[in-house]
Amino acid sequence: MEKIRIGTRGSRLALAQARLVQEALIQADASLKTELVILQTKGDRILDKPLAEIGDKGLFASELEQALLEGKLDLAVHSAKDLPVRLAKGLTIGAVLKRADVRDVLVVKKGAPLPEAVGKLPETETDGDAGRRPEPFVLGTGSKRRQAQAQLCWRNTRCELIRGNVETRLKKLADGGYDGILLAKAGLDRLGIGAGTEPAFDFHVLPAELFLPAACQGIIAVEAAEDSPVRDLLAKITDGETWLQFQTEREVLAQLGADCSEAAAAWCRMQQDQLLLDVMYGKERVSLSAKGTGADGIALAEAGAANVRKAIFQKGGPDTDAADGV
Repeated sequence: MEKIRIGTRGSRLALAQARLVQEALIQADASLKTELVILQTKGDRILDKPLAEIGDKGLFASELEQALLEGKLDLAVHSAKDLPVRLAKGLTIGAVLKRADVRDVLVVKKGAPLPEAVGKLPETETDGDAGRRPEPFVLGTGSKRRQAQAQLCWRNTRCELIRGNVETRLKKLADGGYDGILLAKAGLDRLGIGAGTEPAFDFHVLPAELFLPAACQGIIAVEAAEDSPVRDLLAKITDGETWLQFQTEREVLAQLGADCSEAAAAWCRMQQDQLLLDVMYGKERVSLSAKGTGADGIALAEAGAANVRKAIFQKGGPDTDAADGV
């Protein structure tokens, strides 16, 4: 193969992630030649509607998958949390890079008050009721997962749709369209965005134990044809622990019949020789643990999904406002 054609979306974050894959491939084989091929996806084109209204599955992947199937690309790079649960026939995930920070970040204007927290999430210190907001805190997010958890974590908060890349969302916050927005820390880190580069904002990192991340958040996945000649090379750049987390969290979504645009979360991680898993669906949440092997990860995912479904059934069905009809 003369040159490996790597498909990616065109945003600055997508390109940064594709370049990380490029670098990993070249480290595995210094003689390799690569080329980035930029494609626009349906999720990139339609920015005025929630993801759930424009087709839940593959909004940021379908065009890249089609190009793989047509032989126009050799690889496609994805934010793993944006992947549909079922890939197009004939395609597979050939590699996942080492996972970045899984946490979400609440971003507000510099010195602005935060929403009133329930529990241990960060909130502005106030003197009695002096700093309390008389009107709702307007939180920009199009994610059903974030909306559901925001309702549980903060009082007097109203979620409103926000779409676009990271830079667009920060501008909308700066222009006063929202009191705060939620972003993935992995994306901010890959773009080099934080308090040191954006002094007009405060960045409050939310504990993952309290504000669960999306399944596979922080993971870069590389998709290829099942019979691709670069499969062996992809195996060399795969991080084993991340692969276990990736498989386990995606299995949770598969077991729930959920989707990346729904109010579902799954966070798998290793702690010594134990595999820990937290699962959220609608407003129900469970925590489980098992030994740290691939087989145990799948069993843990099945148990987590079953326990959440049981809790929902016992309460008479899912919260449709949070789960969007799931």
